[in-house]
Amino acid sequence: MSYILVAAFVGVVARRILGLDLLLAVMIAAVVALFFLQVHALILRRRERRDADHRMMALYEDYQSALGAIKDLRADLGQLQDGGGARQPDSELVSELRVLQTLLAQVAARESTGTASFADERPQRDGKTLPGSQSELLTVIHSALEENRVDLYLQPIVRLPSRKVAFYEAFSRVRDGSGAIIFPNDYLPLAEESGLIGTLDNILLFRCIQVIRRLGPRRPNVRFFCNIASGSLEDQDFFPQFIDFMINNLELADRLVFEFSQADVRRHSREVERSLASLGRRGFHFSMDHVTDINFDAAGLAARHFSFVKVSADLLMSGRSGIAAEDLRTSLARHQIDLIVEKIEDEAEVIEVLDFGVEYGQGYLFGEPRPSRDDDPRDEPMDLKTALRDM
Repeated sequence: MSYILVAAFVGVVARRILGLDLLLAVMIAAVVALFFLQVHALILRRRERRDADHRMMALYEDYQSALGAIKDLRADLGQLQDGGGARQPDSELVSELRVLQTLLAQVAARESTGTASFADERPQRDGKTLPGSQSELLTVIHSALEENRVDLYLQPIVRLPSRKVAFYEAFSRVRDGSGAIIFPNDYLPLAEESGLIGTLDNILLFRCIQVIRRLGPRRPNVRFFCNIASGSLEDQDFFPQFIDFMINNLELADRLVFEFSQADVRRHSREVERSLASLGRRGFHFSMDHVTDINFDAAGLAARHFSFVKVSADLLMSGRSGIAAEDLRTSLARHQIDLIVEKIEDEAEVIEVLDFGVEYGQGYLFGEPRPSRDDDPRDEPMDLKTALRDM
């Protein structure tokens, strides 16, 4: 509409100022209007052409990306079909399947010792027969491991005071044959007693890696905290393969944070420390949780590549340790270690935590663990046992 107003203005000027007759003034105004109309149409065509070019470039990039993905899939498929003779050591798919094969072997090993056979007898614990409910629960755990019913749940870790999601902590949930969810408080103690906690943590780790693969370059600053049980660190079959896999997949260093309890951190063997140090030197980060004593050596943790320490809100604010919360945060910050206050359950705790200058918080107040949208079991083309059998 603006060019019509300009044309009308030109017509008025031609009539009243230049003294032209009315017909000539109208013709001049019409010519000006047509001129601006043509210019406007030209601008629109150029804009449409530019947008079309951008769309074509995007389609071309998607096409090239799809071609690359197809080539990678063909290469991996060829390696699997060759039966091992043509496999490449740096193949991500082969590496993951090899480590997952170790996980399945752990379950099979447990079964061979009799811990998974309940048809004739119940498992023993310190010479005592387990109650029937525990016997059934252990059966469910074994079948969940074998039939790919261990799911990934994610709980947000937020920045304070904005409460924007910064990271996620990964948790496992076990489903029974009917799909009912069994919560960690119910199965973790029994899994620890039966020696299956390491296997659960290992499967959880690779569920997390699957999410990272699907996430791709989106949200590059988001990291996933994965708990590693002491049983996994002491497993001579799994742990060396775990280290090799991570070294061969350094792109995961910016995404994964391996988390250990304070008790496990204090009793790490020299061999475990050397192996973890090799990951730390390559950019991987570690976190310490389940802290019961905040009189720890922050400098020593930093030297071992720990970047995060989690302390419960109750312990931090209780004053039982004799160390002020602000002093703890300052000491950790001096060594580039971030303090995460966990188990924050109400707004009053948030206010106290903010007074200490803490930058990260975790707890049901900010969000409970929820199933990962990228971990739908229906997306799996086959179960774990079938995938490994076809290698």
